[in-house]
Amino acid sequence: MYSRILDKFSGVFELDLPKTLESLDDYVEFIVPKIQPWTEDLSSAETYIGRRWLEIRDTDTYHEKVLHIFNAGGEYLISIDGDITKGTWKILNGSNALILDYGGKSQLFDLEFLNDDFFILGKNGDQSRKGKAQYSVYADEEMVENKNLDWRNVMEELYNIYRSSSTFSLMLVVLFVILLCGVGYYFSTV
Repeated sequence: MYSRILDKFSGVFELDLPKTLESLDDYVEFIVPKIQPWTEDLSSAETYIGRRWLEIRDTDTYHEKVLHIFNAGGEYLISIDGDITKGTWKILNGSNALILDYGGKSQLFDLEFLNDDFFILGKNGDQSRKGKAQYSVYADEEMVENKNLDWRNVMEELYNIYRSSSTFSLMLVVLFVILLCGVGYYFSTV
């Protein structure tokens, strides 16, 4: 038990992204479990409906700008350089999964992470990545364009969710230790 507590505490100090990660999916697989406690769920519709979600791909140059828009009433729009494809979306009953219908096919995606800046879906099922999920990573268009981010910088922004919460956790631990020492000192002098 003490080793698990020590592992958890020492993990707070590991705030750099590993340099060995190569693909967007590798980054998502590394980061999402760390930030999972701060995700919204699909019932928080105001977080994702009516917003312009820029598709993030692990390429250094984009040949096209792809936006995903989830509108109220189940309307799903994909804009590729301004050309619109219409579809529908719906939440799978009793779950945190979306069914997306567009281009003549239906796909099931599980919600991996959602907040005001990121919307990450994992395609359900055994994909070509040896059983690993195939991710669709969307980021708030305005955030990405205002900060002029490439895909690796977008992953850094995503990881900042973990960094900021870990720093806060560390500050709480330090404060607790200081208070504990202060209380111990007070009672040792009385």
